[in-house]
Amino acid sequence: MPNDLIVVSHRVFTSNTGGNNVMYKKNILMPMLCLAISSLVACTNLTNPDKSSPIKIQNHSLFQRIGGLPVLTKIVDESIDEIANSPRTKRSFDGIKLAPLKESIVLQLCKITDGGCIYEGETMLNAHRDAKISEAEFDAFVDMFRTTLTKHLPTREKNELLKILAPMKRDIVTPL
Repeated sequence: MPNDLIVVSHRVFTSNTGGNNVMYKKNILMPMLCLAISSLVACTNLTNPDKSSPIKIQNHSLFQRIGGLPVLTKIVDESIDEIANSPRTKRSFDGIKLAPLKESIVLQLCKITDGGCIYEGETMLNAHRDAKISEAEFDAFVDMFRTTLTKHLPTREKNELLKILAPMKRDIVTPL
């Protein structure tokens, strides 16, 4: 019985099928394999199960997923404007120049969300040492900030940012 010769890539396999010698050459098999794989990829529906939005690659930094500096700037502008004018928190902003404060906060948020910015401002402890911020003022700040985040960010990114910021409370609030 003659052996069939099958060549796949660089390997040679023989079989004892009793048929004619058959040779599948690399230059035919590989392009066919590539075509089959690319066809499968092209035909795959890359959407969520609810088919409403494309699946997003999740390996981007929080900074990128937030929307970068434009979104961070908008969040900080809106938050600080509201917080600096709210009766619950405005005492903490008396005498503070808001424009440089906003810029500093944007840079800090950019840095802690892996945006590549350089933050050269004070530590939270040093910046708030003499401010005597109460627990109630801090909680009011967080409530207003969270509301602004909800307007501009998906839940996952909002929660991820709040988780990063939460440990700063101990450096901001003055213990009784």
